[in-house]
Amino acid sequence: MLNTTLSYLFARAPISTMGFSGVTQTASLYLNGPGGQAGDGFPLPRNGFLTGLRIWDGTTTRTDTDEIAVLAGDRIAVFCQNVGPSFTVRVRVNGTSTSLQVMAVPLNSTLFVTVEFILLRD
Repeated sequence: MLNTTLSYLFARAPISTMGFSGVTQTASLYLNGPGGQAGDGFPLPRNGFLTGLRIWDGTTTRTDTDEIAVLAGDRIAVFCQNVGPSFTVRVRVNGTSTSLQVMAVPLNSTLFVTVEFILLRD
């Protein structure tokens, strides 16, 4: 079902991105974000919506889309969770996993991840 509110935002507001990267082995970890730091999140300056996750592992691009509301000051991070033979890569908000995720990402990979979001002007 088409969300007219999100469609309106896409028409009026540019999509912003934040890049994360890191080398995974077999243990769960946060990926490095802007400035090369890893942790439970980088604060957002305004309210908005997380809209996409794109992952490149050197071989395959994997994507997910969603509409997750965030508030000014919420922290976003990318967490790779070991689930046995692979990782599930999730966007976290304030240390809590969201539904924006990609499963079956190979272990022992160099990952480049882009989180897409729209920030509201008001």
